Amino acid sequence: MRARRARHWWLVAGGLAAAAIATVLVSHDNSVASAQPKSAPVIEFAANDLVQPQTRELRLSISITGTLQPRNWTTVKAKVSGDLKTILVREGESVKPGQVLARIDTQDAQARLDEKVADLEGGRAQLALAQKNRANNMALLQQKFISQNAFDSVQSNYQVSEAKLKALEAQLALAKKALADTVITAPQAGIVSQRHAQPGEKLPVDGKILTLVDLAEMEVEAAVPAGDIPSIRVGQEVSFRVEGFGEREFRGRIDRINPATQSGSRSILVYAVLPNQDSALKGGMFAKGSVTLARIESAQVLPLSAVREENGKAYVMRIANDRLEPRAVKLGLRNEDEGLLQIIDGLDAQSRVVRANPGTFKPGSIVKIAPRRD
Repeated sequence: MRARRARHWWLVAGGLAAAAIATVLVSHDNSVASAQPKSAPVIEFAANDLVQPQTRELRLSISITGTLQPRNWTTVKAKVSGDLKTILVREGESVKPGQVLARIDTQDAQARLDEKVADLEGGRAQLALAQKNRANNMALLQQKFISQNAFDSVQSNYQVSEAKLKALEAQLALAKKALADTVITAPQAGIVSQRHAQPGEKLPVDGKILTLVDLAEMEVEAAVPAGDIPSIRVGQEVSFRVEGFGEREFRGRIDRINPATQSGSRSILVYAVLPNQDSALKGGMFAKGSVTLARIESAQVLPLSAVREENGKAYVMRIANDRLEPRAVKLGLRNEDEGLLQIIDGLDAQSRVVRANPGTFKPGSIVKIAPRRD
C-alpha cells in the first residue's frame, strides 16, 4: 500500500516537473522569436518608374499667350475722290513697292488740271503786262513826268500779278499731283489681305481700297501679370508654339513693354516680335510660349515629381545596394512648363531615383526591378 502511494506521488511530481520544463522551453522559444529582426518590406519597380539625372539646357521662363499679327501693315486709301475704275490685285497676292494696285477715273482730275493750265497762262499774260507798265512808268518817273505815288501804284500792281502767278503755279502742281494720285500704288511690299472697295464705287478722299500686310515679322501682344513685369526686359528671348505646327518652335524677342496696366485689370501688355521669313505664320493664329528669364546650357535635371521638399530641405529616394535611401539634394532653376528641376549637388549621373513622389516610400525597403516587357 505504501509502495503504490510512493509511486503515485513520483508520477505526479514527474508530470509537474515535465510541465515546468515545457513551460520554460516555450517561454525561451518565444523570447528568441521576439528577438529576431523583422524582414524589410520589398518594393518592385518597373524600369520606367526610375529615372537618372539628365544633362541638358534648362530655362527659367514665364508663360505668355497671345494672337499673332503682322508687325507692319497698311491700309491703302484714295488720295482723291472719284469713281474706282479698276483694282488689279486680289486677296492673297503679293505686291512690290510702287506696284500699281488700282486706278480711279481721271476725267475730273484731268479737267481740273486743264483749268489750272489755262489760269496759269492768263496769270503769265497779266504779269507780262504789269511788268511792261512798270518799265514805262519807271522811265516817266525818272523824267519827272509822274509822281512817286503814281509809280508806287503801278509797282504794287506788278507785285500782285507776280504773287498771283506763283499761286497759280502751285495750284497747277496740285492738279498734276491729283491726276497722278488717280493711280494707286503699293507703299510697301506685302500681301493683299482685304479689298475694301469694288470697281464702280464712288470713293471719297481717304476712302479705303486695300489692306496690305508684311509677313516678314509677326508680333504677339500678350498680357503679363504686373508682378512678373520686373523680370521682363526688352530684348529677352521668347519661344512660341503655334496651333497647327505641332512641336515646331518659333523664337523671337521682347520688342517693347506697355508703360501702364490695362484698364480693369492688373496686367501689362508686352509685345514680342518673331521673324517669319518663310511666311509660314499668318495673322490671327494663336500662339503659346514663354519668356526666357535665365538659361543654363548644361544643367543636371530631374522631373519635379522625383523631388520632395520638407522644412526647407529637398531630397530624393535613391536606390543604393538594392535598397531605398533618402538623399539630400541642392536645387537650382525650376521650369514648371517642362516639369524639370535643376540638381546642383547631391547626385551623380549614374544615380537611380524614384520618379514618383518619394514621400510615399519607406527608406530601407528592398528594391526589385521588374524585367522589361517587349
